[in-house]
Amino acid sequence: MNLEYPYALLLLIPVWVWAIVYYKNKMYLLRMEVRLPGRRGGDFSGLERIGLFLPILRPIAISFLIIAFAGPGKKVSFLPDEKEGVDIMIALDVSGSMSRSRDFLPETRLGVSKKLLRKFIEKRQNDRLGLVVFAGAAYLQAPLTGDRESLNEILGMIEEETVAEQGTAIGDAIILSTYRLRNSRARSKLIVLITDGVSNTGKIDPVTATDLAEHIGAKIYSIGIGKEDSSYEINFEILQELSASTGGQFFRAEDPEEMKEVLTSIDSLEKDPLQTPPKEVRETEYEIWLYRALAVLLMDLILRSFFLRYYV
Repeated sequence: MNLEYPYALLLLIPVWVWAIVYYKNKMYLLRMEVRLPGRRGGDFSGLERIGLFLPILRPIAISFLIIAFAGPGKKVSFLPDEKEGVDIMIALDVSGSMSRSRDFLPETRLGVSKKLLRKFIEKRQNDRLGLVVFAGAAYLQAPLTGDRESLNEILGMIEEETVAEQGTAIGDAIILSTYRLRNSRARSKLIVLITDGVSNTGKIDPVTATDLAEHIGAKIYSIGIGKEDSSYEINFEILQELSASTGGQFFRAEDPEEMKEVLTSIDSLEKDPLQTPPKEVRETEYEIWLYRALAVLLMDLILRSFFLRYYV
């Protein structure tokens, strides 16, 4: 619950201090009364026991009115219109070399990429993001969305086993990302390609896929992750060419800190052109608390006729 005037709740303090003091004094007077000579039983009857708790209805009703005055409600944020933001498809390599690498110990290249991508996603407050994973084939994991929480959950579940086919199909990853961006009305369309290997399989070659990305106005920001290792073939030159042909940039990340700097650089390069913040709509709920206060006051009015002596 979000409050428009939260300091109004301070009024609850004197209300309940008064209620507690009044209730204690009332209880003292009633207990003295049951001890008077001629009083049978010397104790409260069943109805009297109920009546003992009725004086707190008034402070409860007043409390509900104070909460209503504080302006309770909910804030709902809406992303700006699509044409005002940046649509980003993240294409993440999950091949064996990313999952079994030893140059980023104690993490793997995939583990570091996922951790830093979460922070990257959280920073893109005004944008829609999607996720494609690839190895020997490419698969969509999340379409373009403004729901960053769900996207982070999906990212957390991605492992090497997410893609059964072995290899590195960079062309397939680009073409699938391009396909998801084709109907975007955003002013800027972006593909963030993260891989550590050379394209060695797939249904379409990277150059052809890049031509299609360029045709729809999508820029490719490619990140070559990892140190050169004779265990795996590397061809970062092709990544440079793919990025340059679309007006994007190529980055090299040989360690986690450099990977962090790369994503920060991309975040600073691609921003909402209009810098329009998310729109907030506030849904007020003060009526609910007014109804509750009226209900308690009505109950107080009805029970007053049965337990009048306890309200004096």
